[in-house]
Amino acid sequence: MDVYVARQPIFNSLGAVVGYELLYREGTVDNSAGDNCDSATMSARTIVSSLVDIGLAELVGSSRAWINIPEAALLEDAWSLLDRTSCVIEVLETVPVTEDTTAAVQRMVSAGYEMALDDFVNTPEHEPFLSKARVIKLDVLGKDPLALEEQVRAYRKRGLTVLAERIETQQQYQACLRAGFELFQGYYFARPEVMAGVRVAPQVPVLAQAINKLADDDFNVRELEQTFQGDPSLTYKLLRIANSAAHGNGSVDSVRKAIAMVGRTSLRRWLVVLLAASGPQKRGEDSERFRVALERARFAELVMERLDRRRSPSAFLAGLLSMLDVVLGVPLEEIITMVNVSDEVRYALLDRLGPLAGPILLSEHCELGLWEAATGQAKELGLTPEEVQQIVLEAARWTRSVRSSL
Repeated sequence: MDVYVARQPIFNSLGAVVGYELLYREGTVDNSAGDNCDSATMSARTIVSSLVDIGLAELVGSSRAWINIPEAALLEDAWSLLDRTSCVIEVLETVPVTEDTTAAVQRMVSAGYEMALDDFVNTPEHEPFLSKARVIKLDVLGKDPLALEEQVRAYRKRGLTVLAERIETQQQYQACLRAGFELFQGYYFARPEVMAGVRVAPQVPVLAQAINKLADDDFNVRELEQTFQGDPSLTYKLLRIANSAAHGNGSVDSVRKAIAMVGRTSLRRWLVVLLAASGPQKRGEDSERFRVALERARFAELVMERLDRRRSPSAFLAGLLSMLDVVLGVPLEEIITMVNVSDEVRYALLDRLGPLAGPILLSEHCELGLWEAATGQAKELGLTPEEVQQIVLEAARWTRSVRSSL
């Protein structure tokens, strides 16, 4: 399947390109940016397409990629998938200044990422963001040049770089130069150019196996390497991810080296993102089914962590597979056959029997709002209603994190 990312150049005062803002697109036309996509989905698809499907080198060359991050992606640290040396994180103007978002900004900056504030309008409450920013982007279209000059002067006194965006005429550009802007972007220079790539979809069962292996406390690199080698498209994805994580410090010449370079935690997150991308998700109901599947998987895993931690990876897999037939349109029996699951997982999925069945049943009761049945199932598992509520919230939070990376 073809994927698209639009890029719009950013220039310095000498007319040299210093970066490209990357924007998600659903087709070759610049204005086709997903009417049915929210900002979190578009941001995350931009990340996946830019790093994995097309590649940053193809999109921006030796320049830097400027990537928008909305509130959800900021809170869930989706920016951590990006290379801090080749990317600038644009925090959108819609992100509110709260205790949580301020803490997320601090994590991002402490990790070495350069932050730009997009379409920035300064107010006293924005000081926590302003104090961490390196670049301020100002929308100059229709603005008073004298007022802009005053703003630029104030920001530059704080050591900030100021970028003028939405420049559409030579007159605007000259006014921005006189006002002291250092970076420039807009239709006057270039409209966003749509770049195309090809999304190679890994096999669903291979993804499920790899996710389960990474969740296992007895994680075995050799076994995981063999799993990747069994699916050329997944191996290709892994190598692209590893190269983006390598920060230009050498090529990746083996699956094992790629696994080590990406790291266990980051790799597991990427695999779940790729699993999500393998489903259709063209309609609202597709997206909703996928959300429920992820929440159920994480819910089952969290329940089993309290009951028998050794079985928690299997609980995650069972929870995920219990809805993949609906998400992917593949019969459950066929998925089970392809994945070659353990007997415990098989019994839980087909008969709702065995130690893994309880967490799935409890999750199903909660999803349907069958609170009396959920209370009874929780009691049977030795969980209090308060613990169940905590697990529900944690599963939802984790799912938002994954979806923000889709």
